[in-house]
Amino acid sequence: MSALDKITSAVYLDIMSGLAGLTSNPTISFDQLTDDIVEERLLIIKQYSQKNLLPREDLLYSLNCIPVDCKSLDNCCTSSLNRSKPVAHFELPQIVNDFADDAIEFIGSTDKEIQFRVYRSTFWQFNQYRRRGKEIPFVYIETAPNKNNMYDAYIFNAPLLKMVSVIAIFKDPRQLEQYDCCGDLEEKENLSFINAEVKKNVTEKKLKYYRQLLMPPQPNNQVDR
Repeated sequence: MSALDKITSAVYLDIMSGLAGLTSNPTISFDQLTDDIVEERLLIIKQYSQKNLLPREDLLYSLNCIPVDCKSLDNCCTSSLNRSKPVAHFELPQIVNDFADDAIEFIGSTDKEIQFRVYRSTFWQFNQYRRRGKEIPFVYIETAPNKNNMYDAYIFNAPLLKMVSVIAIFKDPRQLEQYDCCGDLEEKENLSFINAEVKKNVTEKKLKYYRQLLMPPQPNNQVDR
């Protein structure tokens, strides 16, 4: 069971316990609850990072088995218009952009011996004019989500790689599940006070909502004078 599933299950059980006596069969969507937990996590990250109260290292996650393929930069659907040369490419889970460049700790080879310079804007096109290090491998990340709701990343100046590694702060833990190449993703968890804060906040908000929804209407006992 992943860390996200554990939090969702704990919140669900706390809500059910808190609603005991009000209703025998409350309708709570597990999927919606997971969505709310992911959104609350991002909100807390934003709030604490703005106050410099959140260690960046507590949020980093390592993906070591991201497959590399080839894709054209123009991303055109019609083959007759697809004129750009295919380059090395991989899909990346969305990254928390509140940390700017600090959201990415490492992108490179799986043995961590080759690290890529990272561009997140079209300034990557000026890499060739650098006075020093223009031959260093680099990656351009297109931060507009693609059709799979992921980021496209394009690799330049690097040897042929079948897989790459990424250490970064990711938005949605659910997007990491497809990269579980070693079968141990469910065992990995970057322990942080964030989980406890998310659990507490979502539970309180949901209990308040359901109690107001399930509370029977009170009779109007006001007397005109």
